[in-house]
Amino acid sequence: MENSAPIDRISNLPDEILCYILSFLPTKLAFTTTILSKRWTSLFKLLTTLHFDDESFSKQAFPCFVNTVMLFTQLIKTFHLNCNSIHRNSFNLWIKTAKLHPLENLELRSTFHDIGIILCPSIFIFPTLVVLKLTKLKVVHNIFVDLPSLKTLHLIHVVFKNKDNFNKLLNECPILEDLQTYDVYYIEEQGEGVRLKTLPKLMRANIDTYDVPIKAIYNVHFLKIKMTGMSLQPKIHSYCRDFLVLQNLIHLELCYYNMDDVVKVLQNCPKLQILSVTKWTYLCNKGLYYMLGAFLPTSVPKCIFSQLRSCTINYDGSIDEIQFATYILKNAPLLRVMKITVTEPSSSCQVALKKLKSHPRISPKCELSITFT
Repeated sequence: MENSAPIDRISNLPDEILCYILSFLPTKLAFTTTILSKRWTSLFKLLTTLHFDDESFSKQAFPCFVNTVMLFTQLIKTFHLNCNSIHRNSFNLWIKTAKLHPLENLELRSTFHDIGIILCPSIFIFPTLVVLKLTKLKVVHNIFVDLPSLKTLHLIHVVFKNKDNFNKLLNECPILEDLQTYDVYYIEEQGEGVRLKTLPKLMRANIDTYDVPIKAIYNVHFLKIKMTGMSLQPKIHSYCRDFLVLQNLIHLELCYYNMDDVVKVLQNCPKLQILSVTKWTYLCNKGLYYMLGAFLPTSVPKCIFSQLRSCTINYDGSIDEIQFATYILKNAPLLRVMKITVTEPSSSCQVALKKLKSHPRISPKCELSITFT
């Protein structure tokens, strides 16, 4: 038995299973399996998932490799492309080739420090697409949209011609469930006034208040939002007043200026169970934010005394954060976890945290944890 020939059990697996395993590898690494044996020589042609990254290629070799693989691949369902803007001339040609397949997942990213790749206006015409993620790219012309199957849309550092095109894109995604926007820019300051409709199927949103109004995402279960604008200005107060009741919201991650604004938002989240808050400050303005005044709530939102299970506070040393933590411990009888993440430990911070540890909690099952980052 010791001298018996080793059995290649992996090569005996069905093509479907082998392709599934290879789909988790970068396409360059999956392609190298063709030298293993005749069994593997043409297996890469059956791959339905392609991941291309130019980091491990020379400038000339990368486009040749992508062209070769895409030429012989029979069916593409997932296409991820991560490359420098030096390949801008080939970028849209590769997307055009991918469109010949029933693509379901498309992720495009430019690795250049500047947004140098311009996508063709038809980038949003994909009837079979379910997931679309764009990072550091431009769409500078009026767009055409046909995304009836799209459920996930992520736009990170993306430039549009104007706000009309951004709104048009969202309006033409009827079953969108997951939306993330971060640093969306516009070449033109104004458009013709295309308004953003509500997104009734949306379950998860990670947005900036400048990009997407709260009225468009009323149905979300998970919301991560940055409340831009100074809390002392009328605009942010107006935003809090217009914050619709989010009946289905369970998980909220809120980046804020003034802790009183947090309570105003919580008044409209009756089913909220998980809350994370972070004060958004600029280094040059920290003194101003610390002088905004004490946190003095006049009421307790329904979600705090009837639903809240977990609360995370990213503590940077301001007094209102400790006051808010005390407020939660005092009024949340169902609270199981209170997490304090300390970003700027100091002597005064240590004293405040020590007092917080000894503060009575209305929930007998609440565990307080403090971590330093």
